[in-house]
Amino acid sequence: MTTFDIFNPQISVVAKGLDGKMILVYGDNSTGKTKQATRMKKPYYLGFEAGIRAISGVPFLPINKWSDFKKINKQLTDPKTLDRAKDLYQTIIFDEVFTAAKYCQDYLCKKHGVETIGDGNNGYGLWKEYENEFWSELDKLMKAGYTLLFIGHIQETKEGKIIPKGDARSMQPVRDNADVVAYLTPNGIDENGKVIKSSAWFAQTDEFFARSRFDYIDTYLEEFTAENLEKVIAKAIERQEEEEGITAVTYEEQKESFESEELVYDDLMAKIKKLGTQLTKAGKLEELQEVVEKHLGVDAKVTECTKGQVETMAVILDDLTDLLEDIED
Repeated sequence: MTTFDIFNPQISVVAKGLDGKMILVYGDNSTGKTKQATRMKKPYYLGFEAGIRAISGVPFLPINKWSDFKKINKQLTDPKTLDRAKDLYQTIIFDEVFTAAKYCQDYLCKKHGVETIGDGNNGYGLWKEYENEFWSELDKLMKAGYTLLFIGHIQETKEGKIIPKGDARSMQPVRDNADVVAYLTPNGIDENGKVIKSSAWFAQTDEFFARSRFDYIDTYLEEFTAENLEKVIAKAIERQEEEEGITAVTYEEQKESFESEELVYDDLMAKIKKLGTQLTKAGKLEELQEVVEKHLGVDAKVTECTKGQVETMAVILDDLTDLLEDIED
């Protein structure tokens, strides 16, 4: 749990493994995207399109609308069912990302009674709401420690550069937040007529888009497989440890460093009341009231705060604590 103190700051850490990481793999048809994705650790396949028809034995759910995904995501991330879900699944596969984005946009259009995502909001469109809706659902999965693997198709820009299919605003929540964006290229067949596994690229060129958050990752993987994808990321983290003299931690340790203090209504109320009593006895009733009015308004009372105001209560508690410390000093 994070303690907010600029004189004793948290130090950022790198996590081992694929837990809590987001990966986008895209390429042309028949490059092995879906096949290798389903070979990742404990896969659960969300079929936004029918890409799994030739693969058997993989737990999956056909997704035909955004509400389908929200319903299954609740089961995957609800604290009541999380432990059971994590026993079964580690890699959540989105096939494919552009269709998932379109379903999310359609959900918001119906919610607001408009035809397209560009309508509504007095002509400004619903793009920001789309981004918030899409990302908030993904964030739940990442914070739960799943590996998110998105499968994408290709499209060419006017300049002829290959990018993941979908306009920039549709793809932004995934493309900009992915830890790795891998572009796959086919390698044809061997002398026996068998398909040679595709190769993967992790850095963009003038011809295609690709990227990685890992500075020490190999930019080219000759044979793209689930095992090799995991190895290339693990190797990048090992190199970072060696080059920068750091020690990578578990995902749970990294997650803990990003958590904020839990705000409990009853605890906050009890502490504020106690400080209020101490400040009143010290003859600081007027200063106490000034603090409350600053955050809640004139004639407002902390005792009338609702559970939805816990953040405001936490700020009031900090100010009252400072006020009492000034008196004691």
